Amino acid sequence: MNIPENAVLHILVLDFDTLGCEETSASGFSRNGCRVLSTKHRRVGKALGLRIAGFDQMVKARVSEVSGADVVVRFEFDEAENTEKRSERRRRVSIPAWVSGQNSREGLRCEIVDASPSGCRLASYQMENLPADIQLQIAGLDLPVVGKIVWRSPEYAGVKLIWKFTSGREFDEKRLQAPSGAGETGAKPKPGAKPKPKRTSDNSGFGVRRTKD
Repeated sequence: MNIPENAVLHILVLDFDTLGCEETSASGFSRNGCRVLSTKHRRVGKALGLRIAGFDQMVKARVSEVSGADVVVRFEFDEAENTEKRSERRRRVSIPAWVSGQNSREGLRCEIVDASPSGCRLASYQMENLPADIQLQIAGLDLPVVGKIVWRSPEYAGVKLIWKFTSGREFDEKRLQAPSGAGETGAKPKPGAKPKPKRTSDNSGFGVRRTKD
């Protein structure tokens, strides 16, 4: 695996149940998993999507251990394009999103009003103008999510989410270069210190524009 042993990488953690994103960092990378630092996702067995700085695709992972304030996750490279096959619970959410046709910049603002690992419901007043094959830009996530509209009304649309995960090959082929700044990739944290991702006032480390309160 081409991630330095002492690297502390900036990550986004996607909760498949709610489509909410958490910005944090991770360390202790191996071919099998890593340690996610100070995350709110602390249920063993929970499936997560990890967007790791420096890599082009999201990694599917599962919480395998809770250790203090951190969790250990196991990467799942099998069934790379699938999510959970168990019975799913729809959760009410309120997440702003931009929806458009695939490979199109023209689209409309909408709200995700309920979500599950395999689908979601969108609310807007112009759903009839969208094609069946769409992509969603979800607040907090810098990668578009591919979807397919399976039903629609004038104000709502039901969407099947088609997740695309790395097969693990990218981990073997891409070598990260340690940047020169302290506290970033390749910088070793002080003993007992909790590394934190570098932040700016308006943007995440992935260039995701934040909405100010």
